[in-house]
Amino acid sequence: MSAPKSLTSIALSATLALGLAPTAAFAAEPASDAPSVSAEATDAPAPQSGRLENSWRFSDGQPIVLDEGISLSASTPAWTKNSEGYYVSSDGTPIYGAIQRGIDVSEHAKEIDWEAVKADGVDFALIRCGYGNDYTDQDDKYWKRNVSECERLGIPYGVYLYSYAESVEDARSEADHVFRLLKGHNPAFPVYLDLEENHLGNVANRSLLASIAQTFCTRIEAAGYDAGVYANLYWWDNYLTDPVFNSWERWVAQYNVTCDYAGTYKTWQATQHGTIDGIEGSVDIDFLLADIPADVSRTDWYYTSGMFDYVTKTGLMGTYSDSGLFGPNDPITRGQVATILHRMAGGALVDAPYFDDVDYSWYYGPAISWARSKGIINGYRDDDGVYRTFGPEDPVSREQLAVMLANYASKVGGVDISSTGSALNAIAGSQEVSDWARTRLGWAVDNKLISGVVANGTSYVQPQGTALRSAMSKMITMLHRDVLGG
Repeated sequence: MSAPKSLTSIALSATLALGLAPTAAFAAEPASDAPSVSAEATDAPAPQSGRLENSWRFSDGQPIVLDEGISLSASTPAWTKNSEGYYVSSDGTPIYGAIQRGIDVSEHAKEIDWEAVKADGVDFALIRCGYGNDYTDQDDKYWKRNVSECERLGIPYGVYLYSYAESVEDARSEADHVFRLLKGHNPAFPVYLDLEENHLGNVANRSLLASIAQTFCTRIEAAGYDAGVYANLYWWDNYLTDPVFNSWERWVAQYNVTCDYAGTYKTWQATQHGTIDGIEGSVDIDFLLADIPADVSRTDWYYTSGMFDYVTKTGLMGTYSDSGLFGPNDPITRGQVATILHRMAGGALVDAPYFDDVDYSWYYGPAISWARSKGIINGYRDDDGVYRTFGPEDPVSREQLAVMLANYASKVGGVDISSTGSALNAIAGSQEVSDWARTRLGWAVDNKLISGVVANGTSYVQPQGTALRSAMSKMITMLHRDVLGG
């Protein structure tokens, strides 16, 4: 998958380009009369001698050098770590969730100085072992050297095989191809089936592609290896849509500042224009991403903005212990808010008068005592002026949450929370804000903790609207990181 500069660059024709700007997917949709391949096309592996890769990245076996629209203005070199410890893309955008940087290579990269690669901070490698059915002339010419060097130097690696399969029989032979080359080896990363051949890119082939992948991956797993599938964003969105693909790890290719695939995936091939010591010319750069809860998508606003990453890394917010879900669209409750603010303050244990409706043996018990002692969350006041109930499971409104966060900033952070309210008054619906919340909500708007809910192009305060956990991730990040300085 490497495209060394020493190889002749092959320009994309206008008909294939489809505007290869950073936001584009990287495979042209075939014409409606493109041939589909039947799973019954052959009963045995087809001869493949002399066959060459032809896909969105290859033309007659030679890598196509794609124009990825790389920016040269970013202060941090593309695909490296910035001063905050985040890997960044070509324009300096942080790649939230990226925990390791790797490369993928084949014979196209020629002979690699793997010691220099390791010294340049490469965490893992994905190595092509071959292509097509189980013929020795279709082994990758540098497979043996690449795998032995990774093992010698302790570089974790995975394996991929470029697929020519047109039937389940071909898929079995491709699995046999992998087994023959993996004898004596134990990859730490999955064995990937690389699906990208142009002539198979057709919606009519969805079922066939699913059958090919299932045959290959099932055999790979039965042999004790982890299995995965590689394809570009367009293929994942249009051809590899069968639920069976949820059974294996996805490796998604999109040459862009972000990966826009909305499904689950573990590895992103981000560029073919990486530069790594020990490799002549350019090389594909891949990122291994941290696991995320099943109800979070890497395309959700609170993920792409880095808010989810911040609150989970700092431990301010996490998942539900019983389900492992984050609950981004769940209302944030009073007990949860107290717990989050208590964590942010260091989790000190304090004594305070008990509320009648709080089980202090529950997770939020110590936090509620702390919040009451600090005057951050007082509970509900009865007619006689006494605070007897807290309502730990009650949802929190947006203006209530603003008051709680402002109280924390003032009483714990020593921040001046005065506000003229001019920014708040400029947002539609500001007249609906309760008098007791106006100054603190104004302060929250001034400091961008709350910006309004957009509907039909207009931003609304919605002070009595229920605050969600996804919104809390933003507000608590802005408070902790930006207002209080972390």
